[in-house]
Amino acid sequence: MSAPAKDGPAVPAEKKGGLSKMVSRMKTVLKRSDGSKRLSFSAKSAPTTTAGPSVTKPAEPTPVAAAEPVAEPVETTTTADGTQPTKIMRSQIDADRAKKLAERFAVTVDPLYNGPDREISRMEKPIRMRIHRSCHRCNATFRGAKICSQCEHVRCKACPRYPLKKAEKKEKEPVTAAVVGIEPDTYWGVRQQVLLTKPSPRPGAQPLVRKSPRQRVRRTCHECQTLFPRGTKICSSCDHVRCVECPRDPAKKKTYPDGYPGDAFSTNTAIPVKYSCHKCLKVFPPVPHPNSEEGIARKESGAEPLTCVRCQHPMCSECPRAPPARVEPAPDPEVLKAVQAKLAALSVSNTVAS
Repeated sequence: MSAPAKDGPAVPAEKKGGLSKMVSRMKTVLKRSDGSKRLSFSAKSAPTTTAGPSVTKPAEPTPVAAAEPVAEPVETTTTADGTQPTKIMRSQIDADRAKKLAERFAVTVDPLYNGPDREISRMEKPIRMRIHRSCHRCNATFRGAKICSQCEHVRCKACPRYPLKKAEKKEKEPVTAAVVGIEPDTYWGVRQQVLLTKPSPRPGAQPLVRKSPRQRVRRTCHECQTLFPRGTKICSSCDHVRCVECPRDPAKKKTYPDGYPGDAFSTNTAIPVKYSCHKCLKVFPPVPHPNSEEGIARKESGAEPLTCVRCQHPMCSECPRAPPARVEPAPDPEVLKAVQAKLAALSVSNTVAS
């Protein structure tokens, strides 16, 4: 009997794994490049046996044909309208923008190139106009739907459109300005109040409104030296009614020598009093208080009463006491004499030149 033949040198497992990986990668590359064209790979994985004392040969990989590089077609993206993007350099876009800014604002603008120049795709699209429709019932704007979101009104022809639709093939007629008549102002006597404001120095505060300056008047009780509250005539501490003796700050003795309007008469008998004619309301000159010593002596002596300058009515018991009022200052006698001398010096002749 013949002895069994010994097996040949065994192929290490690492080489087998490396070959199979390389073959699988080449297959996937060829599939990606062209699915219709495939190369056949023949590799003997099992050893061939011969009749008789044959020795198994190690599996040798067949040479793999190198895949030729397939030129991939450049894909051109097209839109639904058939327009293709154009490529333009970034520097050219910046130069065009600088030129437009220079023409608009009359300045010289130098484009700045911060990074490397590169190509940019630009898609030329026609200008589209946004149209807004509003409901003619509630004046609400229609969104994507044709039903108003507020009053649920279905959009109709009466709903206005913005911008307005231009009539096709219609010549523009010359626009003539309408002659507007002059309307009479019925409120000619009423002046509109204009508020003058200026910004506040404090940030975020309301603007300051200019108001006419007002004088703050303070009245003090002459008995307890307490300030009268605003709008009251009775002292809060001693219940004294405000009279002509209560001082005023600031004082106006020249205009109101006898007291201020609204004040009560004083109980001081040393102050002279004034009476007014009950027929013509003319004020008599001041006389002593009737309860003073001079007034009592005048009554006892039977002095003649004062006579009204206007109506020549003698002062009687019906003539009331004159309340405090504004007194016009008497003119200066020296000023009157100077004016009269100037008038006398003027010679006005009525003779007409012949």
